[in-house]
Amino acid sequence: MKKNKISKPAEPAKAKKDGPVKKNMLMGEIVSKHPQVTEILMKHGFHCVGCMISPYESLEAGSAVHGIPLAPLLKEINKSIN
Repeated sequence: MKKNKISKPAEPAKAKKDGPVKKNMLMGEIVSKHPQVTEILMKHGFHCVGCMISPYESLEAGSAVHGIPLAPLLKEINKSIN
């Protein structure tokens, strides 16, 4: 009789700390992985970086709500982390 092997569940992929920031990343995730971008976010009008919504809101959604152009913001953020 053959014994079935029990395999471990796959581990979730871990995001690289130095990977690029993407528009669908959550604000809280961005700030926790790249605290140096807080100043950039504040300069562009994201004065709610530490608010209770930030862990659940993406950069793209926050940009839309605050009327902040996403492309130049994303470019500046990624330039600062490289």
